[in-house]
Amino acid sequence: MIALTLTAMLLIGGAVFGAATIARNSGTDDARQQSASELMLTAMLNQETGARGYFQTFDPVFLHPYYAGTSTFRQALAQSRRYAGGDSRLQRALSDEARRSARWHAGTQAQIEGLQRVDRYPTVAQALADKSTMDGFRAANLAYDGQLTAERNADLSAQTWFAAGLGAVLSLTLVCIGSLLVRRSARSERRRIRGQRELRELLEVSESETESRLLLVRHIERIVAGSAAAVFNRNSSDDRLEPVTGDRDQETPLRGLELEQLKPRSCMAVRLSRPYERRSGEDLLMQCEVCGRIDADLACEPLLVGGQVIGSVLVARDKALGERDRDRVRDSVMQAAPILANQRNLALAELRAASDALTGLPNRRAADETLKRMTAHAGRLLSPMSAVLLDLDHFKQVNDVHGHEQGDKALAAVAQILGSLLRASDFAARYGGEEFLILLPDTDRALAADVAEKLRAAIAGAEISNIGSLTASFGVAALPDDAGEPEQLIRKADRALYTAKAAGRNRVATTDSVVGRRDDLAAP
Repeated sequence: MIALTLTAMLLIGGAVFGAATIARNSGTDDARQQSASELMLTAMLNQETGARGYFQTFDPVFLHPYYAGTSTFRQALAQSRRYAGGDSRLQRALSDEARRSARWHAGTQAQIEGLQRVDRYPTVAQALADKSTMDGFRAANLAYDGQLTAERNADLSAQTWFAAGLGAVLSLTLVCIGSLLVRRSARSERRRIRGQRELRELLEVSESETESRLLLVRHIERIVAGSAAAVFNRNSSDDRLEPVTGDRDQETPLRGLELEQLKPRSCMAVRLSRPYERRSGEDLLMQCEVCGRIDADLACEPLLVGGQVIGSVLVARDKALGERDRDRVRDSVMQAAPILANQRNLALAELRAASDALTGLPNRRAADETLKRMTAHAGRLLSPMSAVLLDLDHFKQVNDVHGHEQGDKALAAVAQILGSLLRASDFAARYGGEEFLILLPDTDRALAADVAEKLRAAIAGAEISNIGSLTASFGVAALPDDAGEPEQLIRKADRALYTAKAAGRNRVATTDSVVGRRDDLAAP
């Protein structure tokens, strides 16, 4: 009897175990379906962001996320159809999403090709039609998610009743345990889905790539218990990896790790363009320069966008990462990579739009914005601020005699002189042609005139290759003595500059006087 009872308990226990396994696999399948649905929506949003960036800047770099999103959507759609199997309702919902996506993509592709061929920008009507199509796709995706949720809830309910009924044969305790396992698995999957959705939403509204990388670090450290994470940005121009770590790195295997002075080739995931793993103490043919410094089990995922590696994500823990943890990390990295790439491209486009390519100084648009900001700041603090307009004397003769190429070199040389003599808090910009604007915070008119005189002397004393020496005239005006508004301040500085020119050039003039010049440096 005891043997029979034990056998029955083992059989029932095995059945309960089997039921729990089926429930877990079902929950995993549901989660994969949900993940594929979210990936379709993310891919469409990436396409929309890339196309919008291209239409706004005409920069081909924005087409990378557009085409990458197209490929990702197709893969996610194929996965969703495979997971849906013979479920006709899900297949119809997926067909609706595919139809709306194809309609949006065809219209957008035609607009891109029109812009590339004949510089024909999308019309307002086309933009509104695209928006309507995209809204329809979002609604279809939301309806599909609702069907998945309903079926998942139905499956969970059936599994719970089955486990409860089977467990009742043995005891109420077994029923409770089985139900608890199922529910905990379901809660875990729901938390994972909520976490991925939260990460995506926060990344999409993030204000910078640095903020997004920190969000990714915190997200991974939250989903992988006891881990430390670091995101490395590949800075190709400086040939280095820029690390971002979380707030808990001193409590993890990354404590005390020197992450500076790293090259892109230092990270094997970046170097190989594929995931890289290493167990603590494992003897590998070639050690990763980053992972080799850490005594822990490691997993490193490359940030891949359109086949290009823009960085990597390193996860370290005192005990090995399980397959589930690695999958979660990989899903998070795949979701974050295109958003990080878009933010980097937008930041680069903004920097180029605000910089003068010849001198490397801010351009006039950036100068006007900075002038307003610094004027407002000076007004709030009730502190003085001065503006200095600098104009190179007889610069047209330099271009006529020596050529525009040498004239460009002279402008670059003047920019270097300004950068070497001004404070870190000062601002210098190329204001147009051979004219430069200098803003001096916490500086009254008299001190600004002294600064201008030092700059004048430095420019006059500099020897420029193939040209010789140059001179410059300066106009100085200050807040609040000479003006109360940014535009008025520039007008007053411009009038002072005109006074310096009229007085013979190569000198500094303020709104109320002309500062003398050295005769031996006087312009002819």
